[in-house]
Amino acid sequence: MAVSDGRKAVNHEYRNIRKIGITGGAGSGKSQILLWLKEQKGARVIRTDDVAKALMEPGKEGYRQVVEALGTSFLEKDGHICRPALARIIFRDKEAKATVDRITHPLVWEMVQNELNHTDTLWNIVESALFSKDALSFLDEIWYVYAPEPIRTERLINSRGYQEERCRAMFASQPSKEEYQSLASRVIDNGGSWEFTKTQLTELLLNFS
Repeated sequence: MAVSDGRKAVNHEYRNIRKIGITGGAGSGKSQILLWLKEQKGARVIRTDDVAKALMEPGKEGYRQVVEALGTSFLEKDGHICRPALARIIFRDKEAKATVDRITHPLVWEMVQNELNHTDTLWNIVESALFSKDALSFLDEIWYVYAPEPIRTERLINSRGYQEERCRAMFASQPSKEEYQSLASRVIDNGGSWEFTKTQLTELLLNFS
């Protein structure tokens, strides 16, 4: 299949290439696990938030469609999107949020899938706050990083300076534990010590190899 940037599709037939999704709520500790996977496996990490930001740069398809749909009130003088201004619009207007999601989500997953289809890296990790069942068509597994809400709250207060009220609001806007688990192939309990988490990860990698 031809791709727009001219790269040839990588033949994965003789390579044991892994494509893993990692998800979990705010404060669950996904970043530390991603760093460990980079160190241990040389994993390539694709963050869907970063992909979405790239798609909202001037000249990109996401940018074009969002500006066409919502106007130019949130643009800087140089044409770039003022993210706080767009965030305020989305916060106030649920229809605007739905419009942005409808535009950006398919574009993000199209780009992620294209990157995975043409990778020669053995371990590829896609980090996202949300996955759908469709993602399982191009991922081997989805791993859910779990930690209890009190621990997540403490982490967010210490690392980001959030107030408890903001943490509660964030948790309420994210999927429940049960929703995360419904898509997950594996659950990583990151509510204890880092040594406990590393033990799980090491065993997980051995079983997955």
